[in-house]
Amino acid sequence: MPYPPVGGDRFRVYHVMRAAAEAGHAVHLLSFDLGKEEQRNGSLDEIARSVETVPLPLALSWFRAAKALPGRFPLQAAYYRSRRMRERVDDAVHRIRPHVVVTHLFRMAPYALPHVGRGRARWILDLTDVISAGIERSMPFRRGLDRKLYEIEGPRIRNYESQIAPRFDECWVISPAEAAELARIAPGATVRVVPNGMSPSRLRASTPREPASLLFLGNLEVFHNRDAASFLARDVFPRVRAEIPGATLAIAGKGSDLVRSWAERLPGARVLGFVAAAAQVISRASVFVAPHRFAAGVQNKVLQALSCATPVVTTSVVRAGLEPVPEGVIRVADDPEHIAAHVVALLRDPDGANAFGHLGRAWVQSRFTWEPSVLALEAGLAVHARRDQEEPFAAALRS
Repeated sequence: MPYPPVGGDRFRVYHVMRAAAEAGHAVHLLSFDLGKEEQRNGSLDEIARSVETVPLPLALSWFRAAKALPGRFPLQAAYYRSRRMRERVDDAVHRIRPHVVVTHLFRMAPYALPHVGRGRARWILDLTDVISAGIERSMPFRRGLDRKLYEIEGPRIRNYESQIAPRFDECWVISPAEAAELARIAPGATVRVVPNGMSPSRLRASTPREPASLLFLGNLEVFHNRDAASFLARDVFPRVRAEIPGATLAIAGKGSDLVRSWAERLPGARVLGFVAAAAQVISRASVFVAPHRFAAGVQNKVLQALSCATPVVTTSVVRAGLEPVPEGVIRVADDPEHIAAHVVALLRDPDGANAFGHLGRAWVQSRFTWEPSVLALEAGLAVHARRDQEEPFAAALRS
């Protein structure tokens, strides 16, 4: 369920729906309900004409994934197999007769593919990231059983992405870098870059900063965020403290308990846990650090920090997902010594850091909006308007 809109996937779906509804389109949502934090919220009812959910029992899903091990089908897609969802999709397509259907992530593609090419609907697959490429980048950092599992799963996902992408009318990805990767593995696919925007509430001036304070924010249930938090806390932050002994590090986000046991033993570090008002926490930090050694797509947390005028120090992997990035918007380094040096320079020059942060905020405001998603949806509607005009003639020919 795309509510609450925390985490990259929920954030993207929720705001695409919201932007489409605000543009005057009727939006219908059909989603799995994992029975965890997902909730039917009034905010969804305000933007969606209808909201339907299908329960996904955890034990049964794991059984289906395990059952798929001997084959070639991606385990993640097998995890989401559901007869009830298939029936709901079939019914919704017949009952609603949508002009455009956005299928979010490759895991939901099996429910869309039987309908692609039929009727008037334009079928869009929003991959957001090329998941197989992200897995490939992560392999040098995986260990043990986790590594063995992804040695199996990575090639399966890549093969599946390459097979299904050309079958949809259009595939969305979040950045030019992801578009180039998808074009490489699925040259027959029609690819459109649809970036994330920032919600207006996040585009606001910063609040007073806590002196010499570093912040890491991310979903720590996700491997690339846990790795980045560990790299920051163990390898970068001690170098910052050596130069500025009073510096502090806060680690925040969903799943923070996974790092609490070791992070809070480090001098100057604390774990905030999940924060509902992320913008307030970001705005109090002196520097936002996102030292990801591998990642895919766009790191929304970095855009969020920039929108709060908080100076950002990150890596070339993260920058690649934001390109084209003008000089002077973010500080970039990949080894702990140079990352720490960027952080120390910003902490020692608060006025310069403030000007740097506001430059980043202006760039985010000008570049990252939800308008491209609405235009991408409406491009499909123009096609259907022509099809609807041609339909009477086609019916006459059939008769």
